[in-house]
Amino acid sequence: MKMKQIMAAAAAAGMLTFGAVMGASAAGIGYVNTNALMQAHPKMEKARLDMRAAAQKAEQDFAKQSEGKTDAEKQQIAAELQKKLGEKNSSLMGPIVQDIQKAIQQVRQQKGLDIVIDQAVVIDGGVDITSEVGQMLAK
Repeated sequence: MKMKQIMAAAAAAGMLTFGAVMGASAAGIGYVNTNALMQAHPKMEKARLDMRAAAQKAEQDFAKQSEGKTDAEKQQIAAELQKKLGEKNSSLMGPIVQDIQKAIQQVRQQKGLDIVIDQAVVIDGGVDITSEVGQMLAK
């Protein structure tokens, strides 16, 4: 009888320890609405305007450079201009994405979350930290 009580106590202690370890290692999952954060970023409107201006300039450049050219030459000109637009987009959006990633990381650490994923992949559960990340970006 005494042996059964000791075994039961040991099993209970083991389960409590296991639960505490699992609880500490699985603090939680957070999620953010990445699109909303991108749209709300303080630098986004300027980036959007700069990109629109670059696209208009590319159209003008294409019209000038393609006059009297063959279809193959026009395709090459278009490809070069498209590449430049892609580089411009990366240079404008890169810092915004980095700001968002940094803010997500800070909020994740503050809340003690294990991981943060995009809202689009969440089916159920998790903690929405979009507003906290947005507030951090606004500072």
